[in-house]
Amino acid sequence: MSGNDNRETEWDVIIIGGGPAGSTAATTLAQAGRRVLVLEKSKFPRFHIGESLLPYNRRIFNELGVWGKIESAGFTTKRAAQFILGDDTRGNRLDFSKGSFTEYPQAVQVERSKFDKILLDHSREAGADVAEECMVTDYRIEKDRVVLKYRSLDLADHEVTARYLIDASGLNNFTANKEKLRRYYPTHRKLAIFGHFSNVYMPKGEHEGDILIIRRERSWVWMIPLEENKTSVGLVIDAADFKALGKKPPEVFADAMADTPAVAKRFANAQSLDQFHVINDFSYKNDILASPRLLRVGDASGFIDPMFSSGVMLAMTSGQQGAQAIDAALKKDDPLSAEMKFYEKDNRRRIAIYWEFIENFYRLHFAQIFFQPYNRWGMVCSINAVLAGRTSLSWAVRWRLRAFFLLAWLNKYIPIAKRIDVR
Repeated sequence: MSGNDNRETEWDVIIIGGGPAGSTAATTLAQAGRRVLVLEKSKFPRFHIGESLLPYNRRIFNELGVWGKIESAGFTTKRAAQFILGDDTRGNRLDFSKGSFTEYPQAVQVERSKFDKILLDHSREAGADVAEECMVTDYRIEKDRVVLKYRSLDLADHEVTARYLIDASGLNNFTANKEKLRRYYPTHRKLAIFGHFSNVYMPKGEHEGDILIIRRERSWVWMIPLEENKTSVGLVIDAADFKALGKKPPEVFADAMADTPAVAKRFANAQSLDQFHVINDFSYKNDILASPRLLRVGDASGFIDPMFSSGVMLAMTSGQQGAQAIDAALKKDDPLSAEMKFYEKDNRRRIAIYWEFIENFYRLHFAQIFFQPYNRWGMVCSINAVLAGRTSLSWAVRWRLRAFFLLAWLNKYIPIAKRIDVR
């Protein structure tokens, strides 16, 4: 079990997890001619959070060659995001087609069970081997290979080897948890309660397909139209506030729907289509994303508040870039290549762009400006580009964003914007 640097391995790369990050990495590597094994613990299709995509997902879909399958699946077209105050007195609609820095004018709202299966089946067709209902139980990194153990549905134990490992295990965060690398954001301990509903009153006409993001005083609600009579609705609330209420998740959810005017009028006749789902303390980062023969991608590289629907786009971007970094490392047989190190730096940069918006959205001085948009110097267009999923920012976008955040900060001390009640 030691010594020979030229030792044969069964696979070039093993990927833990077949969600959007894992399937994107698998397809990218398989298309590059690499021997790829995906180990997925579930049987697809399966339920998952994160149903609203961003326009810049389209670039990756095109490069993977999967857009035609997604387009023909009949998903709801998403042209804009609406941000609404809880008392329903004010809103801000960001139309992706009207942003001067936004290249892609629309996205799709997807039921993740269907969407994720399309991506994983596409990985198979590209040449990756996919084993579902296989639970990874352990791994170790050796000098010249990675050794994984997993258990299949028949409870048989298996051992496989590869030259590199990609952890795309999602919120399970498999390798980082093993190495105790997970770090929660100390001021952002949230809880999400969500499910699918019928008879939710959603926008029609030109605004049909819009996601609604409704700001409450210390929490927010999403409403995502998935089909003609199926809407994903979720409440994101501070974990401490939830605990203080002393109620069960369905009760807290129902109370929030009833006492938020912008939600109540849309939810009056709603009927639940499935069980409630709850995620606790979901915002975190990992200390290390790239180490010898190992990369962490997607939610296994970190997860942030889903307020701006960035999750799938960030996951697929990291899966693609991570796979490209591993392909480059394979060519050089470099356990920790420059490309792998750059991937870590670039992935953290992308997450930081959205984290700045998320942290500020909960702050009063930011919300007062955000809900009174004024496109001087094209600042709203720069926000539009980021919220559409653009993370490779030109100087023209970056300076406008910095001006916007500066004005928001000044608004805390000087009335830059009209004082409105955004609670």
